[in-house]
Amino acid sequence: MKPIDFLRNYLNEIKPIEMDDNTFLKYRYLDNHLDSFAIIQFIMAIEDEFGISLLPEDTESEEFRTIEGVIKIIETKKEL
Repeated sequence: MKPIDFLRNYLNEIKPIEMDDNTFLKYRYLDNHLDSFAIIQFIMAIEDEFGISLLPEDTESEEFRTIEGVIKIIETKKEL
């Protein structure tokens, strides 16, 4: 599954997301979608789905704040 599809499906299960892909890529989901416990579950789901490990540097980065940034992190980790 493509990262954008996985992220949309995952977040949509928590709270419906009605936006096109371009808007979704810029979406700052941490501001509106996840509480602190849900963030941990989100990180674990990403790691499981894509077979990667997210480090604190990844999850505390500005990139991790938007869907587009999370996709970049996933793609970079998958290349390693």
